Amino acid sequence: MITIRLYANLREKLGSDNVVMEASTVAEALSNLESQFGTRFHEELYENGKIKDYYIFLLNGLPISTKELDQISLSTGDVLHILPAIAGG
Repeated sequence: MITIRLYANLREKLGSDNVVMEASTVAEALSNLESQFGTRFHEELYENGKIKDYYIFLLNGLPISTKELDQISLSTGDVLHILPAIAGG
């Protein structure tokens, strides 16, 4: 089991800040989230079939590349954070 923590717009759209699931890769975890939350999840995270540029992924506190999500393995106890970049002015 892994834990996925959701922040900001994603948390608000999905009505959850924490999801626990089985997944062997980050890509599988995202697919599972889409199955669970449907278009609300997809429309918030993706644009033109790609993850929106401003989303940041952390696995156990370390940044991971969105270009390699299908290659990043997950293990029991892992925590995946999905959050938008912090913007300021």
